[in-house]
Amino acid sequence: MSTTILSKVEQIKSNSDYLAGKIATQLKNSNSFFEEDEIQLLKFHGTYQQFNRDTATDLKRKGLEKEFSFMIRTRIPGGVLNYQQYIDLDNLSSEFSDSSLRITTRQTFQFHGVLKKNLKRTISNISKMLITTYGACGDVVRNVTTIAAPIKDVIHEQLRKDALMISSKFIPSSTSYGQIWINGDKYEYKNKEKNEPIYGKSYLPRKFKIGITIPEDNSVDVLTNDIAIFLIHKNNKVLGYNIAVGGGLGMTHNKPETFPYLAKPILFCDKSNLNIVLEEIIKIQRDYGDRTNRKHARLKYLVAEKGTSWFKKKIEKQTNLIFKNPTEINNLKIIDHLGWHEQGDGKWYLGIFIPSGRIKDNKNIKIKSGLREIINNFKPSVILSTDQNIFLGDILEKDKDLIEKILEKNLIIKKITKVDRWFLACPALPTCGLALAEAERVRDELVDKINKTLLKHNLIDEKISIRITGCPNGCARPYAGDIGIVGRTPNHYALYTGGDFEGSRLSSKILDKISYQNLVKALEQIFILFKKQRNKDESFGNFCYRIGKDLQFKKIKEVLNDSVQ
Repeated sequence: MSTTILSKVEQIKSNSDYLAGKIATQLKNSNSFFEEDEIQLLKFHGTYQQFNRDTATDLKRKGLEKEFSFMIRTRIPGGVLNYQQYIDLDNLSSEFSDSSLRITTRQTFQFHGVLKKNLKRTISNISKMLITTYGACGDVVRNVTTIAAPIKDVIHEQLRKDALMISSKFIPSSTSYGQIWINGDKYEYKNKEKNEPIYGKSYLPRKFKIGITIPEDNSVDVLTNDIAIFLIHKNNKVLGYNIAVGGGLGMTHNKPETFPYLAKPILFCDKSNLNIVLEEIIKIQRDYGDRTNRKHARLKYLVAEKGTSWFKKKIEKQTNLIFKNPTEINNLKIIDHLGWHEQGDGKWYLGIFIPSGRIKDNKNIKIKSGLREIINNFKPSVILSTDQNIFLGDILEKDKDLIEKILEKNLIIKKITKVDRWFLACPALPTCGLALAEAERVRDELVDKINKTLLKHNLIDEKISIRITGCPNGCARPYAGDIGIVGRTPNHYALYTGGDFEGSRLSSKILDKISYQNLVKALEQIFILFKKQRNKDESFGNFCYRIGKDLQFKKIKEVLNDSVQ
């Protein structure tokens, strides 16, 4: 008799009748919230229950209920939309959310501030746009990412086709979603039976992410995915795919058994076997992943403990195929696609910078209004990127100046520094229930302070990627860039450096805890070292990696004394 004790979430999934639970019943009651079991199941349907953490303490003191709301996340493979879908999503955000659309670091949209009474109507309307929220969250394959730039050539077209194919293959099969949110309409689903031929009734042990790219453009940070796919090509022909496994950035403070990890290469497969290989990897995680401890449930722990050889042999045994070793990839690169670019067919695409991916209007800058005017008038294709920006494709040469004028009128075009360009932030407070400190709300202030510091030391033109998250789960990929700032406690952060800009090396922790007020001062000490001791053409991340964390800590400690640890 087995003595394995499954985690509570595993029990909820197993007993949910393929993700149905009591969602439909609780959706109809007058409460502004769902019960705990349904909160877990709702994630599979693309929504998280949240509450306003700014007001929660005061409301509790007054004996009042928290201000509950819901974040809804869409599933948009490769971030690709048509113009009408964008307009419809924009309308929906104005009607039911906080009036913003937020581009995520997984190339899709989130709605924030949706009330429970509007939840079904919002998700139902999204489905009418031929977009879904199903599998955007939860313990399944989530949104599949790839290069956002709408370049019209054989290789980039194949990347987009592959992303769509992978997403379609691994979307959950259960009809619970349609029955709850779309009144039983089954057009989205592969079968009419409540079963999951790939996932099984308990689905995967944890969330599962897949990204696909080419070595020449790692703008998607592909190695941070559970499965990282490199399309290998030559002379405009697809040769096959390098497959790497085990990427994942989430960890827990003070628990060294949890850690960020980059995907490790295991094999090369041809185009005809890509689906087979991906399915077997997912089944291995399904069957061997840890279902007793969710902090140890990601694929990365299986890879770290079993090794890549075990993985490859397992896949070969299950498929009865023999696979080659991965093709050697020397150096990854990242291409900046912002601005105007010819897309390969005589038309143009435009990459537009969106701070924190937040599409909204404020007093001065009218991002939401400006984008809507352009998309409504010129009907471009719309693509979201993993660095939270937006791309408009299929633009005629004659329309470029008109579009520029709309951008200028709404103050969307502005000169941005390299720090601003490559700075990512997760939403954090006040909506995320996991946030320990601020992220998005301090982004602009932090960018300004770092810019001034770099300018002071004549380093303003250095290309440095900086990512800030409110907790250690790593949504904005803080461990994969040059500098990572990770929420530790309220107003305090852990500081990481020594990753590389190209996303092929993880950073190391320099400080375990530093206040927000001292954060830029600490970074300044590392910038000073960089200015004085860098080698010719050495990047900031490579410099920090070379000199090591001890020297950086010592330099910071000299200035901030007991303010850091």
